[in-house]
Amino acid sequence: MIGLATFAVLFAINSAVHSYLVLAYTDEDSVALNVGFYYMANAGGRLLGTLLSGLIFQHAGFKGCLWGSAAMILTAAVTWLKLPRGNPVQLGATLDGGE
Repeated sequence: MIGLATFAVLFAINSAVHSYLVLAYTDEDSVALNVGFYYMANAGGRLLGTLLSGLIFQHAGFKGCLWGSAAMILTAAVTWLKLPRGNPVQLGATLDGGE
């Protein structure tokens, strides 16, 4: 139960960070579009991840699933390194800096 609770807390923090990043990297004119794309990509990723993990387990067992997971983590890290640097758009800020 402690392991499950720890996973739940880490999953919730990770989800909150993703949601913040989607909003932080979008401009005011395309928030709905980017949030919708995020949820679509999230659902698609869960579907493909479920199917891929099942295929890997059938062909390579649990050890293969761990290697597949490591490959996905590496892919995410490399993708993260390619994200633009600098200050993300400030939430709620206007273009002219006024209120």
